[in-house]
Amino acid sequence: MLPIRTAAILTPTARIADASGQHTIDLARALQRMQMQVEVICNYATGVMPDDIRAMARIDEQSTYMPSRELTIVQYPVWFPLAERFRQTHGTAIFWYHGVTPPALWSTEDGLQTMYISQKNSELAWHADLAVAASPFTAAELTHNAGYPSARIRVVPYTVNTSHLSRPPAPEILEALRAQWQLQGKRVLLYVGRVAGNKRIDLLVDGLAKLTPTYPELVLLIVGDHDGPPSAQELTQRLRSQAQKLGIADRVIFTGAKLDVAPYYYLADFFVHASLHEGFCIPLIEAMAARVPIVASASGAMPWVLNAQTASQDSVGLTFTPGDADALAQQVERLLTNPGLCNTLIERGVRRIVEFDQAHFEQRVADVIAEARTFTPKKLIQPLSGDLYHPADVALHGYRVRSNLPLIGRLIEKVRTNSTSHVKEAYLDRIVERQVHYNRLLADELNRLHTEIAHLRVQLDELREKL
Repeated sequence: MLPIRTAAILTPTARIADASGQHTIDLARALQRMQMQVEVICNYATGVMPDDIRAMARIDEQSTYMPSRELTIVQYPVWFPLAERFRQTHGTAIFWYHGVTPPALWSTEDGLQTMYISQKNSELAWHADLAVAASPFTAAELTHNAGYPSARIRVVPYTVNTSHLSRPPAPEILEALRAQWQLQGKRVLLYVGRVAGNKRIDLLVDGLAKLTPTYPELVLLIVGDHDGPPSAQELTQRLRSQAQKLGIADRVIFTGAKLDVAPYYYLADFFVHASLHEGFCIPLIEAMAARVPIVASASGAMPWVLNAQTASQDSVGLTFTPGDADALAQQVERLLTNPGLCNTLIERGVRRIVEFDQAHFEQRVADVIAEARTFTPKKLIQPLSGDLYHPADVALHGYRVRSNLPLIGRLIEKVRTNSTSHVKEAYLDRIVERQVHYNRLLADELNRLHTEIAHLRVQLDELREKL
């Protein structure tokens, strides 16, 4: 079998700021080192990215992009219109599932519809030779959401670069940060991640309130973007109000998003994470590398990352019952009162992070691609929802701004496109996407009703025969 020469990664965007964006960067580099010519096709504007990845990246749309590479990988942290082109792949196709936050755990209306759409459209996995997930938890979630067979899912953990965490920052940097956030003489509970409802930061605030009567030196340091999307701003306000009511407003500190989070781990005495839905949780690996003891919710992929699925394993962190602030406080207190336990967990964590290094990641990627090329028949292709499914897509994917005027026609097209893109991309495209999603849900429901009616008719005929 000839080696694969060309590859395309379809992704909503590619940027350093989030886990799936960093994974796209790591994956593109891994494919390039496998001697492939790699394209990173983004549906939306790209963010901050390294120069080598920017050279591979471009923005395209569902209406103009057609898969033509020998290998196509779709990154699926959420649904995005360009992902629909995954249905037309002819070469090797891999569906890389990053997990979708269940709508029931979404704390605000902002973005809620996106979660519903993303759950529903994860059925795109049926067009893959293999699906890949970052943990057994996300693999099971894909099977649950899309019905995709677990036998065709492979687990490839994220690779986490921990070299910048291998030694402490300069003392003057840490002292400056302690002064900035008024941490002198404090013991720090650190949270790093998005400010989102499923992260259950409110539980961390409750846990801190339970501990402060005995340990008044404790503070909660929240490192994450709280000024970004409206959902984060709304949740931050609620968290501030919660801390105020509990009398610990001065002990809950929001730093905002930080491009370099490494120094903050070295300000921490303990790392805490109470999320109810984590497909992997990279900050756990970063905390291990910085030698910070961990307390995390026994939910999502976190017990697996911490090697804490069973009591008999050598866990690298303490876990607690999801949603239980008392249990969280008890586990933090165990670490506060037992330095020996802290040292044991730290040493286990340092050994554990080797599993997530670049060499292991690249070998797993190579193994998945080699296996994906061997399947016959190539794709499973679950039947779609009847004749109503395709007409449900009312979007004008092929529409283009046109002008027939000679000479200046191209200029007019460009001006019209650029002058309306802020409205089209932000509002009109999303309105149409929601309508298409609603149409498909309606088509699914009608097909289910037709099926149920057919079954009832069969049962009725059987009853008539008996009578």
